[in-house]
Amino acid sequence: MTLLPRATAFVTAGLLAASIPLVTTTACAQTTAQVQADQVQPMTVERLEQILQSEVSNVEGENGQWRFSVNERAVVVLADGRNDRMRVFSPVIPVEELTAQQVQAMLAANFHTALDARYAVTEGAVVAVYVHPLGTLEANNFRSALRQVVSLAETFGSSYSSNELNFGLRQQQRPSDLEQI
Repeated sequence: MTLLPRATAFVTAGLLAASIPLVTTTACAQTTAQVQADQVQPMTVERLEQILQSEVSNVEGENGQWRFSVNERAVVVLADGRNDRMRVFSPVIPVEELTAQQVQAMLAANFHTALDARYAVTEGAVVAVYVHPLGTLEANNFRSALRQVVSLAETFGSSYSSNELNFGLRQQQRPSDLEQI
């Protein structure tokens, strides 16, 4: 694997950003204003529950604490409007059952294939988790978070992926192969 020196990477990123043309037509400004107006409404615990009820048939719980299953996998959603936080998580495996190779694969996946969800450890268990400020969460991001957490939990031990996209990882290379680099 070839890495660019830090200064070169930032210069390259700056050149890419500077080369992107800005479109400032009136039509684009109006479209952007309309989209922003649709997104102005902040997410609340109540809205989160409505979305959850529309997406999942077996939801149990209330007041920012919900549990349900997807493909027989337990999923928990916790939301706290007062502290502006939410998380979606699903248990994966007890920590004491982890191998060193699986730990390496999880860490690599958190960078390359987990996208917005992540592997984490809490109370003796590995979990797939998505964490976000509640107020700025958009409905489609929440729906995506649900899919990503379930996928990440289900693919533990194989592709360690929250979906089909691999960010910066060669297609033939799996996270478990990274220890050879």
